[in-house]
Amino acid sequence: MDPLGNLIDWIALYGIFGLIAMGMAERFVPAIPSYGVLVAIGIAAAEDVWSVPAAVVGTAIGSFVGASSLYLAVRALGTKRSTSLLYWIGKWIGLSHGRIDKSFSYLHTRERMLTIVSQLIPTVRLISPVIAGLVQIRPSKFMAGSAVGILIWNSFFIAAGHFVVLVVPDINSSVLALKVLALLVVTEALVALGWRLQSLLPRLLATGGNK
Repeated sequence: MDPLGNLIDWIALYGIFGLIAMGMAERFVPAIPSYGVLVAIGIAAAEDVWSVPAAVVGTAIGSFVGASSLYLAVRALGTKRSTSLLYWIGKWIGLSHGRIDKSFSYLHTRERMLTIVSQLIPTVRLISPVIAGLVQIRPSKFMAGSAVGILIWNSFFIAAGHFVVLVVPDINSSVLALKVLALLVVTEALVALGWRLQSLLPRLLATGGNK
């Protein structure tokens, strides 16, 4: 079985509009794993369903429109309602209130990171437009940073799917997506560990120097 492959067949019926719709859907339907869909889209590009540039641009436009819509909606809703929305989204994508609060506090003082790098972090990228709206980041800064981050994210996974299928022509889209997920989980854990060690290192050195 190849659920992602079947999904790509449906997207292909609508061409570029299908790609744009899928890019928007991954922002509002947490059950759709964007990395998996993008990998499958890359596989389809290798099979000449669409070109790689068209796949990147189409999905990026949809994702950008979805992210911008969330951001603008949050600014219009106000802080109280937007915070409730943020917690609701977090529940659906597996983020606890504590982790959301920590992300909010951390990103509040790092706007540049929020606008670009947060689009490259699994799960966090889904709530980053909401946080950006709560923090009241300027629209121009949010949209420019998000556009860059989305292009990097989409290009990476579409290219990965495209090149993998050239090496392994008969690979199953869903199986490849699961392998990508495992790689993402391991990478995220290593990055978190490295960040944690980096923050602890000065304290350990200071403690050692006082002995």
